[in-house]
Amino acid sequence: MLQYKKYYMPQSLEELFRFLDNFQGTFDIIAGGTDRFAGEKDPSKKAELGVDISNIAFFSRTDVEEDRLLMGANTRIQDFLTNRTLVDCAPILRHSAIYFADQQIREMATLGGNLANASPTGDMIPPLLALDGTVHTVMWDGNGVQGREIPMGQFIKGVGKTMLQRGELISFVSCPILKGYGCAFKKVGQRRSLCISTVNSAFLVKTDPAGKRFEDVRIAFGGVAPVPVRVTEVEDALHGAPITRQAIFDALERIPQEMVQSRSRREYRKRVIRNFILAGLYESLAELGVQPQ
Repeated sequence: MLQYKKYYMPQSLEELFRFLDNFQGTFDIIAGGTDRFAGEKDPSKKAELGVDISNIAFFSRTDVEEDRLLMGANTRIQDFLTNRTLVDCAPILRHSAIYFADQQIREMATLGGNLANASPTGDMIPPLLALDGTVHTVMWDGNGVQGREIPMGQFIKGVGKTMLQRGELISFVSCPILKGYGCAFKKVGQRRSLCISTVNSAFLVKTDPAGKRFEDVRIAFGGVAPVPVRVTEVEDALHGAPITRQAIFDALERIPQEMVQSRSRREYRKRVIRNFILAGLYESLAELGVQPQ
């Protein structure tokens, strides 16, 4: 169980920022707190105060505005499997949620926590990167509550590092609602059950109306570098290409040699990238009822 010297559960955004503005010690912002269990045995990672925002409705919104999906920071991972709006508007997140720990953890873990933890292999991160997601934040600047928008590709700065400043919180994440895409999520780890990813990846594929050519391809990986990456070289090679086995294999040759920046198991990760791209593209096309010729 999580233990803090002090614990505080504000009931509104105003109450939260009023408290943080006057607090000078170390604190964790938690809603589910599942990522904090890993640091329980390391005193150096222990904050003095746990601030639980799970009762603040502002962080729990799920909404559709025009052609964008809005997902509050407190959105539980299990919601991506059960909430009809989330399932319909962002099916790639359903694919990744299926592989996210087990239901007990998914009922606690939140979207905001998975992003703010900034693990190189956070399972919700590659899908949001492939979706061109945007992280929306809030903070108190002394005069009132201010917000900013950070593109997903810029939000994570390194292992455990984000663009968030002290007292700045993720309010929600938005992404375009992409219709007519097939998708896939691939991950591999060191065990079969409750697998923590070594490498994970997300794929979004759209074809022309005839199902003969690639109209749009999006590929994102986690666990191969300190920050998640889009494989734009392969995406560009497939854009407008015929949906054939040869075109796909030709595109694999465009995988950057320097893509893997991890310090361990580099050759293994290179093989995983190639195999995942091949499998991810085929699975995404299969969702659309298309088979490469």
